[in-house]
Amino acid sequence: MSNRNKRIAAITMAMGLGACSESTTAPTPGNSNSSGMLFTLVADPTLVTFNSASCSLSSAATGAVSCSWNIDNPALNPLNLWAEAFVNVDYECVNPKNGRVASTEQRQLRTLKQYFGLSDASLTGADESLPAPQLMNDYTGKMKKMNACSGNTVPQNLSWSLAYWDVSVVTTTGTLRMSCFASDNSNGCFTN
Repeated sequence: MSNRNKRIAAITMAMGLGACSESTTAPTPGNSNSSGMLFTLVADPTLVTFNSASCSLSSAATGAVSCSWNIDNPALNPLNLWAEAFVNVDYECVNPKNGRVASTEQRQLRTLKQYFGLSDASLTGADESLPAPQLMNDYTGKMKKMNACSGNTVPQNLSWSLAYWDVSVVTTTGTLRMSCFASDNSNGCFTN
């Protein structure tokens, strides 16, 4: 799944969770197709002011990521906020019986931390730890093909790197609006 599709999935999830708030909301018309709803959002520079935002890899051994942000919300808009990171992990699939390396692999995983129903004039986070990314290798049955390693091999010698991060907000009432600050502008977010 591309970063753009992952971002759309995250926004859709945030909108859905925001729709569960106690305030009344009317459905916003969107494009629809046979596979579900499709939303296109463009960063709104008038929603909030990003004074700063950043994420960094805290540990190349574990893939831990921490993020900080300082956002002004002078209109006191009710918002959902999330910080997300995409991390690459390089690893070897090793046969546990003989210690031989069967293959060298790389995957990209996503980690996300969300905050709901914020309406303060200032939204700040300092070195907020995102959940540790999980390289899964214990699926069984039809799902076994999703394991990090094939057969009975196990992942070892993991090395993590930060590929992309963003800190985003989306409105929870009224017209759907969003704004984001990211490591690059590939998703239309503001950058340094």
